Amino acid sequence: MLDRFADFLDGHAKLLLTTHENPDGDGVGAAVALAAHLKGLGKEARIVVTPALPENLRFLDPDGWIEAYEPGGVHRDLAAWPDAWLLIDASEPHRMGLLYAAFETTTAERACLDHHMKDEPKGFDDEFTDSTASASAELVYDLVRPRVGGDLPPVMAQALYAGMVSDTGNFRHSNSTPKIHHAAADLIAQGVHPSRTFNALYQTATPAKLKLFGRAMGGLQMRDGGRFAYVAVTLADLAACGATHEDLDELVEEPRKLKGVEVAALFSEAADGRAKVSLRSRERVDVNAVCRLFGGGGHRLASGAKAAMPLAAFIAQVEAAVAAQLERDMV
Repeated sequence: MLDRFADFLDGHAKLLLTTHENPDGDGVGAAVALAAHLKGLGKEARIVVTPALPENLRFLDPDGWIEAYEPGGVHRDLAAWPDAWLLIDASEPHRMGLLYAAFETTTAERACLDHHMKDEPKGFDDEFTDSTASASAELVYDLVRPRVGGDLPPVMAQALYAGMVSDTGNFRHSNSTPKIHHAAADLIAQGVHPSRTFNALYQTATPAKLKLFGRAMGGLQMRDGGRFAYVAVTLADLAACGATHEDLDELVEEPRKLKGVEVAALFSEAADGRAKVSLRSRERVDVNAVCRLFGGGGHRLASGAKAAMPLAAFIAQVEAAVAAQLERDMV
């Protein structure tokens, strides 16, 4: 697959790199590392995200390559710029959010690079996916490592390591394979600092974020004999704490810490009015199967979905779906 992906990159001079809306460490890390590689090959590469680059990921963009999407401003003609448009860390075009409208109209060759479980990707001219990879950053690492002589450029090594850390939960989750540990060790040997990366990704909370976590955990709900635990955050909760949607990052991990919990969930109201869920499984329950019922997806043990319905109604539907999945998988 990666040889075919390398041929795809070689065949284009102006490449636009995007990722899913509300970008995370893996999507951003993979994009920055790939952009560094493409620029090293003498190609033009741009990274555009929506709605913006999260505060805790700004250390991955020391040269200011990442652009926050402005559809009515500087990016009005974005669709006409590239000869290739690559969606990274997602294989469903609608996950680009506001960028999807431009994606629909571009005449560029459209492709995706992803490691998530999926149906056949639709809406692309080509797709490069491998669900056995722990992270999209791992796929980029596998591409560039044998093609770059000597050590990787520092910005590339840092971005790749951060992407791997982000999607493995700092190498705590079940997707922390021997292969990705070897890759991480290689990047550390090249000068990446694990403690500095961890601090930048996870140790930058604001008082507003901690207030939000406290408010959310105060409403903790337990279902199915303690096997399913969830918290819910409304737009009013965000406003009351002076918090933003960025501050929801990692909140879903809190109910998963409870003894006996097999599935944890964070329900929230998205800025566009839709209801959203992030699901995490301890080990045995396939939460990807649950999220696919609502048009979402991800990994077997970590998935998400959105729905155009009131939050309370969405919670009730997901509760029922999780209960059914617990019965299927906990036998």
